[in-house]
Amino acid sequence: MNDTDQQDRLDRQHRREFVRANHPDIGGDPEVFRRGLQAFGRSATGISRERVVAVRSHRLPLATFLLLWRRYRQRHAAPRVH
Repeated sequence: MNDTDQQDRLDRQHRREFVRANHPDIGGDPEVFRRGLQAFGRSATGISRERVVAVRSHRLPLATFLLLWRRYRQRHAAPRVH
């Protein structure tokens, strides 16, 4: 393993540790998390190596469909005793 591969592996490890410690889902400050990810995205020259994109989950349509489907299935279920 060359030095570049080893450095990349250490960078990924430090980034994962930062995310585990500061993620907003586990009580971390969203602003600190955002700034930290931006800092990890920059190389030593200041050029961005990676781009972090946050995607909002749109689960409401799926959750609504599943709720209606389960209610339908309960009403139209086959009797347990024949």
